[in-house]
Parts: sequence; structure tokens; C-alpha cells
Amino acid sequence: MYRLAVLCTLAVTPLALAQGPEKPRIDQMDRLARRLERDARELREEVLTHFRGRPAFRELEKHSREIEKLAAQIHKMTDRDARPRRIREALDRIDEEVRHLDRHVQELGRAKEIDRRAYDHVREELNDIGRTLYRMRREL
Repeated sequence: MYRLAVLCTLAVTPLALAQGPEKPRIDQMDRLARRLERDARELREEVLTHFRGRPAFRELEKHSREIEKLAAQIHKMTDRDARPRRIREALDRIDEEVRHLDRHVQELGRAKEIDRRAYDHVREELNDIGRTLYRMRREL
């Protein structure tokens, strides 16, 4: 009986150890995906609040809406434990949208009549999203 208990323990221990680190990693990805979604929502609010009425508003709003949509998709993927390759592809798409939006914001920043606080708020939100994307890629 003792030998059977030791044998079962030896057989089950590697399985338990193999599953151990995976759970915190999944939790971390889910937490980062929620942060990305929140940051994308805040970015869109900043764009809507500060740049409505600007000539480039439609482009800014289009990119910020797309970023928000992609962030929601990534969050759904992490909830469903999607394959890392699919999540990486979605991260690449959102990163491309962030770069497009960043270029538009930098062009607006060159204008003298722009509100610098509004510009700084949007830049901070873009930086937050960039940091979150970087951390998500590191987790994959």
C-alpha cells in the first residue's frame, strides 16, 4: 500500500508542477488584456474630448475606434485561451493602428494652435498602450 502511494505521488507531482506556472501566466495575460481594453477606451475618450472640430478628427476617431475594437477582440481571445500566434497577430494589428494614430497626433503637435495639454494627454495614452502591448508580447 505504501509503495502504491509513493508511486502515485511520483506520477502526479510532475503533472502538478507542469500546470503550476501556466495558471499565473494566463491570469497575467488576462489582466494585461483588460488593461489594454481600458487604455484603448481612455484613448478614444481623449480623442473625442480634445480633438472634436479639428480637421483631422475623422482620421483620429477612426483609428481610436479601431484600436478600441481590436483591444476588445484581444481580451476575448485571452478569455478563450486562444493560441499565442493568433494573439500575436492581433497585437501586431493593434500596434499598427497605434502607430498610425501616433503619426497623426505628431502632425497635429506641430501646429502652433494646438492645446498642449490635450496633445500630452493623448501622447500619454498612446504610451500606456505601447507599454501594455510590449508586456503582452513578453508574456507570450
